[in-house]
Amino acid sequence: MGATLVSFVGLRDPFFTEQHEDGRQKGPVLTVLDEQKFQRVVLFSRLHRREQLERTRAAIREHHPKITVEVQELDLADATYHPRILAALRPPLAKLRRARPDDDYSISLLSGTPETHACWVLLVAAGEFPARLLNFRRTVHHGLAGPRLLREVDWSEPLAAITPETLTVLATHRDRWDDPELQGPAGNIPRHYFVRRSIEQAVQLGRHSAPLLIVGEPGTQKQHFAGFIHQVSPRQAGPLLILNCALLTAAQFDGALFGDESEDAAGKLRQADGGTLVLIKIQHMPADVLVRVFKAADEGYSHGSQTSLPRKANVRLIGTTDRDLEEEVRRGRFPADIWRRLQASMVRLPPLRERPGDIGVLARDELDRVNRTAPRPKRLSPAALAKIESHSWPSNVSELRRVIDQAVINAEGPMIQAADIDLDLSVNMSNVFAYAVPRIREGFSLEDYLRTIKLELVRSVLRKTRGNQSQAARLLGVTPQAVSKLMKSTGP
Repeated sequence: MGATLVSFVGLRDPFFTEQHEDGRQKGPVLTVLDEQKFQRVVLFSRLHRREQLERTRAAIREHHPKITVEVQELDLADATYHPRILAALRPPLAKLRRARPDDDYSISLLSGTPETHACWVLLVAAGEFPARLLNFRRTVHHGLAGPRLLREVDWSEPLAAITPETLTVLATHRDRWDDPELQGPAGNIPRHYFVRRSIEQAVQLGRHSAPLLIVGEPGTQKQHFAGFIHQVSPRQAGPLLILNCALLTAAQFDGALFGDESEDAAGKLRQADGGTLVLIKIQHMPADVLVRVFKAADEGYSHGSQTSLPRKANVRLIGTTDRDLEEEVRRGRFPADIWRRLQASMVRLPPLRERPGDIGVLARDELDRVNRTAPRPKRLSPAALAKIESHSWPSNVSELRRVIDQAVINAEGPMIQAADIDLDLSVNMSNVFAYAVPRIREGFSLEDYLRTIKLELVRSVLRKTRGNQSQAARLLGVTPQAVSKLMKSTGP
């Protein structure tokens, strides 16, 4: 039995240089081989990195001539899509185990994309490829970061059992979702948008067709989570349709959902036949319409608004909300019978402040997203990362995305510094009410109060964009005309 190291060839292999250091540094693969003894190395690489793979193999032979090097090239165009990564890894790993079943395997998490790291963890946790997982762990002395040491990953909170069946579901390939708003497959969602428990719930709930509810604060990516549930469900081949209930008036719901007898005016229920219909901000839907929608989903057919003819509607309903629906029921604004049904299948997405360990990972994920289209990729300095991790993020992932977008614009060099992280730009209505609750007295005007907040918010962003109204409008999610009109209404 021999010790075998399995690793992807990363961007820093076999050597890399840092601007603040002299000379080249050993990359992840050589660093691991210096720290621990192995008889064999299996290098995984994507096809377009063949030259880098050969340099890494040559470096291993030069620095560790007694180690046997094997290569596994993967036809993997997208190393950020979990299903494709799993599908690409499983066959060569199975062949590896059959050839040398008694080897003591270690997997390096120092190279490869964050998504490949997540797939290694899934494969090991499922018992499909028994191995040790190696990663760096930074030591801390009196609150100060010390040197990084190579250590085996310690599962202080063991992962729940991940079955091979679940891995097969996650490895199912599909080119895209049917709803253009979601822009791509579930595998493109950064792995830390959702905590492990939420992902496990998604896989479990995806097997059923009962309606379910996703609860979470603004910015917790509830719509993406609904899409993920659809992606791992038996309905994944069917359509995934989105209806934002907050954008419709009471009179528009009937036509939007049930349509009429013509094919050109089919409602969402008919369009989503065989798939999933996501009702964003479900609390805004009128109670009588909501009851009819649930009845149609139960019975498998619906009636158009101008016809009595039944229309097939084999649909799974997923609702999302940022409200306390139990309180809405008590106030008579949400049907109690629908609430009782949704309670049976309810997922709560925790806010970022309850999962501080994921903030830094998410920040890097968002920076990777921007770097894919940026002319020059940028990195986060330790000080910038510390500033990000110390923030409470009242608007969660959506807020973090805006701040990272602006940081890339602010940074003049390749490294994003703490001064480039503009947390004032993340202020939105939820922040304002959290920190400045108004005193309600005689003569209080809600309209004037909201207008004042909106004005201060726009002024704050304009200060940060140095008066650039187009840039401010983009950050605020409004048109430049709206910003101009508001500023002109204040007078000289």
